[in-house]
Amino acid sequence: MRYKSKDADKLNEENESIIRKRSAKLKRDLEDAVREPSSSSNISPTPGPTPMQRTSTSPAQFVGGIIGGDDDFDEATINGAMEAIGLDDNEYISARFTAGEVTENTRASIDALKSTGYLGQANPTKILMKFEAHENESHAVRWSPVERMVATGGADRKVKLWDIGKNSTEPRAVLSGSSAGINSVDFDSTGAYILGTSNDYGARVWTVMDNRLRHTLTGHSGKVMAAKYVHEPIKVVTGSHDRTLKIWDLRSIACIETKFAGSSCNDLVTTDSLGSTIISGHYDKKIRFWDIRTEKQADDVLMPAKITSLDLSKDCNYLICSVRDDTIKLLDLRKNQVISTFTNEHFKISCDFARASFNPSGLKIACGSADGAIYIWNVNGFLEATLKGHRWEEDNNKNRIKPNTAVNAVSWSPNNNMLASVGKHKRCIIYSDS
Repeated sequence: MRYKSKDADKLNEENESIIRKRSAKLKRDLEDAVREPSSSSNISPTPGPTPMQRTSTSPAQFVGGIIGGDDDFDEATINGAMEAIGLDDNEYISARFTAGEVTENTRASIDALKSTGYLGQANPTKILMKFEAHENESHAVRWSPVERMVATGGADRKVKLWDIGKNSTEPRAVLSGSSAGINSVDFDSTGAYILGTSNDYGARVWTVMDNRLRHTLTGHSGKVMAAKYVHEPIKVVTGSHDRTLKIWDLRSIACIETKFAGSSCNDLVTTDSLGSTIISGHYDKKIRFWDIRTEKQADDVLMPAKITSLDLSKDCNYLICSVRDDTIKLLDLRKNQVISTFTNEHFKISCDFARASFNPSGLKIACGSADGAIYIWNVNGFLEATLKGHRWEEDNNKNRIKPNTAVNAVSWSPNNNMLASVGKHKRCIIYSDS
């Protein structure tokens, strides 16, 4: 029995040695693939979810320095290398754990993140559709809340509706009436009405069913950047560069209240269908809160630079704010405090009206960049994907050319894991996770 025990111990040692060597080889192969100068011609830099890189500051970090050594590479390069040698996240983490670079506590933390949906949740990285949305620059995009349909607005003065469910690259409808470029588009909660704002100092309401222009709201003395319903379907609030917000009664088609903000408004959101609170983002770096029931204004929140967009989580507890210092701020509205900042060395806000978006669960944030990429973070601060579909296109001879690629706006579908994006070029790109 003593000899059999010794033989079993020896066999176990040999097995452990084989596992260590195999894990070390996987790790070396990955690092060699990442560092290989010619690997870009063999590895497709397809973005995808990766828990390896942290690119934000957050007071609620689950893990302090999850895995060391990967900060030298961007996540697309790491993903490509992992794909080339057939490694998934678990195999890579296991290899580094065996090599002594990942502790048991770290692995447990990674598992906790995955179980709560922060890691491993699919990202819409595959291009489902790509089409020319407008005659020149596209400014705005928004999903319908009830259909697989997208509305876009552009410098060509048109709002267009696209039937994504049918994979149609021809517009379902073209909504006219504006005499200048469109700055924003939005639906009411039923998907029956669509709001569009314009550089002609006006806002308009169309009905989706018959594509008819129902209301034209004029009265601002500067371009109108955003509009939302505050009491569906009766009232609308608009924000303008004339430094005011106006509330309109659609029954009388008249402005019933003007709020003087003192600074140009770039975007606004409302907390519910009754619009009990209006939140507006401004050129003077301030987020302002307006309670329309008491007509009192809550304390402003000051950002480090002018604000380009706002978006609310579905439960209205969290607000994201894209800021011209090339960061995105996450605010907890229950405390009116910034709780996280999202950034990346390559991420640059593309323009003064660049739009960021929450995903339906409120666990992920997407925003386009001046470099033609779309950056997706989870709310814990990890950069999960970089989508690069806007960076290249083909000419008539199928040659790849680089257009003016800056991405102006993104919108996450409220009903499925799809992302729509538009930019300074004509194209609209729809991303899906399958």
